[in-house]
Amino acid sequence: MNKWDSLWLGLLIGLLLPALFCVAYAHTIGLQHLWQEEMFEALKPVIGRMLLLGSVANMGVMFVLYELNVWRLAKGVMLAIIPYMAAGIILL
Repeated sequence: MNKWDSLWLGLLIGLLLPALFCVAYAHTIGLQHLWQEEMFEALKPVIGRMLLLGSVANMGVMFVLYELNVWRLAKGVMLAIIPYMAAGIILL
């Protein structure tokens, strides 16, 4: 058994990866002031799409982990997709 094959490590990676992806994407398209309340309310659909796009990045990582036979790590990443998908759908 691989010492890195841990459900909790996969969950941590899965929760951080879409968040980092969303922050980087918001910075790329010029939404640095996204976190101000009035901007957040106006751009809820954009934020929802960014969260869904971040969860697609998680799915790609999960596929690679399954191909590498790191099962528990992949399961943790898969579990982390659920809250991002729910938040993305709610914000749409």
